[in-house]
Amino acid sequence: MNIDLLIKMTNEIGEFFAGTTDAQQAARDVANHLKRYWEPRMRAQMIAYYEQRQGAGLTDLAKNAVALLAAASPAGPAADAPSRGAKA
Repeated sequence: MNIDLLIKMTNEIGEFFAGTTDAQQAARDVANHLKRYWEPRMRAQMIAYYEQRQGAGLTDLAKNAVALLAAASPAGPAADAPSRGAKA
């Protein structure tokens, strides 16, 4: 799927939840929404984008939500990504 559309959708979901609770709970709500309603390939693409581009284009709330998804993904956070053969 087009990453620009995924970014737009994630930001819009974040806008919906932004006014409902505090920022941390809103990020958890957005992450939960993405986990429940997005196809796994869409989530994987968003997580990969977040890890590669540090979430450029995402609002702070959306970035926090995707960070939660990335941390909870089976592959785990990308903190060890450079050791997988990436050039420094």
